[in-house]
Amino acid sequence: MCAKQHHSDKTRLVFSDREKFETWIRHYLSTCRTRGTVVFLDSQMEGHAASRYSYIASDPVASLTASSGAGAWNALHDFRKKYPDWMFGWLSYDLKNEIEHLVSEHDDPVGLPDLFFFVPGRLLRVDRKSCEIYVLRGQLLPEDTMQEMKGVAASIRLTNLESRDGWERYRRNVFEIKEYIARGETYEVNLTHQLSAGFEGVSLDLFEIMRRVGPVPFAAWISYNGIDVCCASPERFLERNGRRVRSQPIKGTSPRGSGPEEDNKIISEILKKEKNRAENVMIVDLVRHDLGRIAHTGSVRTDALLEVQTFSTVHQLVSTISAEIAPGFSTVDIIRACFPMGSMTGAPKVRTMEIIEELETYRRGLYSGAIGYIRPDGDFDLNVVIRTAIIKEKQLFYPVGGAITADSDPRDEWEESWLKARALGHPNLKIP
Repeated sequence: MCAKQHHSDKTRLVFSDREKFETWIRHYLSTCRTRGTVVFLDSQMEGHAASRYSYIASDPVASLTASSGAGAWNALHDFRKKYPDWMFGWLSYDLKNEIEHLVSEHDDPVGLPDLFFFVPGRLLRVDRKSCEIYVLRGQLLPEDTMQEMKGVAASIRLTNLESRDGWERYRRNVFEIKEYIARGETYEVNLTHQLSAGFEGVSLDLFEIMRRVGPVPFAAWISYNGIDVCCASPERFLERNGRRVRSQPIKGTSPRGSGPEEDNKIISEILKKEKNRAENVMIVDLVRHDLGRIAHTGSVRTDALLEVQTFSTVHQLVSTISAEIAPGFSTVDIIRACFPMGSMTGAPKVRTMEIIEELETYRRGLYSGAIGYIRPDGDFDLNVVIRTAIIKEKQLFYPVGGAITADSDPRDEWEESWLKARALGHPNLKIP
């Protein structure tokens, strides 16, 4: 099945069979889950610049749990100073309340911590291209390296997938936003609603189904204190590489066509559609402003504008903005200055987040936040938490949404938001 070798003083597992390679990963994650918290950052999309290495972090040796309103950002800064090491975890959308004078007063049926990061006792790097596993920290246990493993067919059951708000409330919210836009209070609002369903099965099966439906570069699977997270995010929030930091907001979505000819037509239309261009450019301006807080003067640049990226179920418009970090800013300072991702708020950022709180009926929590890692040298990579199912006590929560602008049609927006639920494995999803 595999050869166990030593390479550069680190244990390396090499698989000659891709199916057994994937089965081993599944088995290892299941084993880690029985011991406590585990985070799997999975770069799945072959050919994408970010899809070479994945990481499995488990067996925390130190961890930080913090709530918004209780000094979470300062706690992360202190934790990072105490442990300048590999860290894996997440930041919830509601940490916005410590950056601006904002609140989150809605019901939260999930209950994940607003902030959680840990230093892993065991850390593996997964290379999907070469089917190799590198043990960066800790040791593999006998149960991790079983020689005979059988693949398991992914199987889950979702029942009564429905919106917390429903169509009528969603429609009213779109018209409310259009009135705010007419009064000049906002230009664009990322309006979301929470879908929920009964869930039967194993979360790793759902994660595998989501990968088959549409591989993405910034996926994540998390098991934490009885709650599992299956994230199929195509979007990067923020990445630091030395003195350079970049963000890649996505705004503008269209469904895939039935073949290459129809796809080419849709791509042409998505670029021509003024709404798509306007909402993307507005978020680019917002991200440029956020990066300007921590950047050398004149170093903020737009590296790519309105680039079409094609995924299994949708085409999306992606832009890339980068900047050179000015002296004196820590890793936490950089993340805080840009948080949350502008594509998940709208513009202007603060007033728009107030409107979101007024119109939405649930606490976003992890959704619209970020999952990722920080390296010992301070470099980091964080995704945007979208296309994400959170499973708790046989209940699945899956928020969806999109940008509302002055020319938005409520029904079109409603249908586009439901389109994003196809990531759950429902290609013929009936939209209510």
